Amino acid sequence: MTLRVQILKDKFNQGLGLPFKELLPSAAIRQAISELKIKYKKRLFDPVVTLWAFLSQVLDIDKTCHNAVSKIIAHLADSEVEIPSTDTSAYCQARARLPERLLEKLFNDSVQNLEEKVIQEKSWCGRNVKVIDCSTVSMPDTQENQKEYP
Repeated sequence: MTLRVQILKDKFNQGLGLPFKELLPSAAIRQAISELKIKYKKRLFDPVVTLWAFLSQVLDIDKTCHNAVSKIIAHLADSEVEIPSTDTSAYCQARARLPERLLEKLFNDSVQNLEEKVIQEKSWCGRNVKVIDCSTVSMPDTQENQKEYP
């Protein structure tokens, strides 16, 4: 399984543009935004484009914002939209505006969709298999963070 994940990761890193647009369609993102009643201004870096770029940035070997903006520019190259500058500030601000609850909802919706596709014959001894990837998240141990994430 590790080889398959690495092949997929390599494909994403070598591709131009925003590969997550194929895995996470804009309709799914817009539906989640609607269900959560999230309001946003019509901008070049809307939640859809920003989320696709952010997910690519997280998986990419080059995790810089400059690389993420380059992928956005490549994505927009074929459209009739004015190509943004390579300055990263607008993208970084848009990324900071992504609500955590949107990411959480999209994750949960994706998990539910995948679980619905698993048939009983594919389970292990009639049980669902849970996979833990041992990822970690680090954040300051402030009182505010302790209250939100005890």
